[in-house]
Amino acid sequence: MVGTVSKVEPEVCTYIDPQENSLTIEVILPGAHKNSIKLKVNSRCLLVYAASDTVNYAKYLTFKDPVAAEKAKAEYENDILRVTVSLRA
Repeated sequence: MVGTVSKVEPEVCTYIDPQENSLTIEVILPGAHKNSIKLKVNSRCLLVYAASDTVNYAKYLTFKDPVAAEKAKAEYENDILRVTVSLRA
Protein backbone atom coordinates (compact mmCIF):
# COMPACT_ATOMS: atom_id res chain seq x y z
CA MET A 1 0.00 0.00 0.00
CA VAL A 2 1.34 3.40 -0.98
CA GLY A 3 1.09 6.13 1.66
CA THR A 4 -0.48 9.43 0.77
CA VAL A 5 1.19 12.76 1.27
CA SER A 6 -0.99 15.66 2.43
CA LYS A 7 -0.45 19.22 1.26
CA VAL A 8 -0.73 21.64 4.17
CA GLU A 9 -0.39 25.38 4.71
CA PRO A 10 1.65 25.66 7.94
CA GLU A 11 0.77 27.89 10.86
CA VAL A 12 2.65 31.19 10.91
CA CYS A 13 3.30 33.81 13.58
CA THR A 14 4.86 37.19 12.77
CA TYR A 15 6.06 39.96 15.03
CA ILE A 16 8.12 43.13 14.89
CA ASP A 17 10.86 43.74 17.45
CA PRO A 18 10.27 46.52 20.04
CA GLN A 19 12.59 48.95 18.23
CA GLU A 20 10.78 48.23 14.92
CA ASN A 21 14.05 47.31 13.19
CA SER A 22 13.21 43.75 12.17
CA LEU A 23 10.36 41.40 11.41
CA THR A 24 10.41 37.80 12.61
CA ILE A 25 8.34 35.11 10.91
CA GLU A 26 7.92 31.77 12.65
CA VAL A 27 6.65 28.91 10.49
CA ILE A 28 5.55 25.71 12.27
CA LEU A 29 6.75 22.67 10.28
CA PRO A 30 6.08 19.54 12.38
CA GLY A 31 8.35 16.69 11.36
CA ALA A 32 9.84 18.54 8.37
CA HIS A 33 13.27 17.37 7.30
CA LYS A 34 15.77 20.23 7.56
CA ASN A 35 17.29 19.40 4.17
CA SER A 36 13.85 19.60 2.51
CA ILE A 37 13.26 23.24 3.47
CA LYS A 38 13.36 25.68 0.58
CA LEU A 39 13.13 29.35 1.42
CA LYS A 40 12.96 32.32 -0.94
CA VAL A 41 12.90 35.89 0.33
CA ASN A 42 12.80 39.10 -1.65
CA SER A 43 11.87 42.64 -0.68
CA ARG A 44 8.14 41.96 -1.08
CA CYS A 45 7.49 38.31 -0.18
CA LEU A 46 8.57 35.08 1.46
CA LEU A 47 8.01 31.55 0.12
CA VAL A 48 8.53 28.43 2.22
CA TYR A 49 8.41 24.82 1.06
CA ALA A 50 9.21 21.85 3.30
CA ALA A 51 8.40 18.16 3.57
CA SER A 52 8.04 15.49 6.23
CA ASP A 53 7.37 11.82 5.56
CA THR A 54 3.62 12.42 5.26
CA VAL A 55 3.15 16.15 4.67
CA ASN A 56 4.27 18.73 2.11
CA TYR A 57 4.16 22.26 3.50
CA ALA A 58 3.86 25.41 1.41
CA LYS A 59 3.38 29.02 2.49
CA TYR A 60 3.50 32.36 0.65
CA LEU A 61 3.53 35.64 2.58
CA THR A 62 3.65 39.19 1.29
CA PHE A 63 5.15 42.04 3.28
CA LYS A 64 3.19 45.24 3.84
CA ASP A 65 6.35 47.30 3.29
CA PRO A 66 9.61 46.31 1.60
CA VAL A 67 12.20 44.49 3.71
CA ALA A 68 15.96 44.14 3.36
CA ALA A 69 15.90 40.60 1.96
CA GLU A 70 19.67 40.45 1.57
CA LYS A 71 19.96 40.63 5.38
CA ALA A 72 17.50 37.80 6.05
CA LYS A 73 18.54 35.13 8.55
CA ALA A 74 16.89 31.75 9.04
CA GLU A 75 17.18 28.94 11.57
CA TYR A 76 15.25 25.70 12.02
CA GLU A 77 14.94 24.21 15.48
CA ASN A 78 12.28 22.11 17.24
CA ASP A 79 10.01 22.09 14.15
CA ILE A 80 10.01 25.90 13.93
CA LEU A 81 11.54 27.78 11.02
CA ARG A 82 12.39 31.27 12.25
CA VAL A 83 13.16 33.89 9.60
CA THR A 84 14.25 37.40 10.58
CA VAL A 85 14.39 40.24 8.06
CA SER A 86 15.43 43.85 8.53
CA LEU A 87 12.78 46.47 7.93
CA ARG A 88 13.67 49.31 5.60
CA ALA A 89 13.33 52.83 6.96
